[in-house]
Amino acid sequence: MDTFKRRNVATSFTFLGYDFKVRTLKNFKGERYRKCMPGASNAAMRKITETIKKWRIHRSTAESLLDFARRYNAIVRGWIEYYGKFWSRNFNYRLWSAMQSRLLKWMQSKYRLSNRKAQRKLTLVRKEYPKLFVHWYLLRASNE
Repeated sequence: MDTFKRRNVATSFTFLGYDFKVRTLKNFKGERYRKCMPGASNAAMRKITETIKKWRIHRSTAESLLDFARRYNAIVRGWIEYYGKFWSRNFNYRLWSAMQSRLLKWMQSKYRLSNRKAQRKLTLVRKEYPKLFVHWYLLRASNE
């Protein structure tokens, strides 16, 4: 086998919603090394964000945050438990931003607030009730 073929062998594959590919890691001494690790696939993340969009949270202004938490926490917890086990940095960020953007749009629609004021109000709610939404406390450490 010539060197071109050896260097360009497929280095990743997808299985059960995970992308297995070579990733750069750090050991306890801070030294970098490369290892094949699983992580949530882009297709799985697209499906999750599409599902969150289909919920149309921002259009349900008659409901409260508590109603949303009751309805969607079990689903989001399942995603976090399944996809968050391995190489969770990218998954955590994408799930966090998808959920937060929908909650922010809901806050803007319900209370007719600007983006900045809605963000402040959502932050206050999050500080007052840190366990209201499962992604607020399970993904907190990686996003603050």
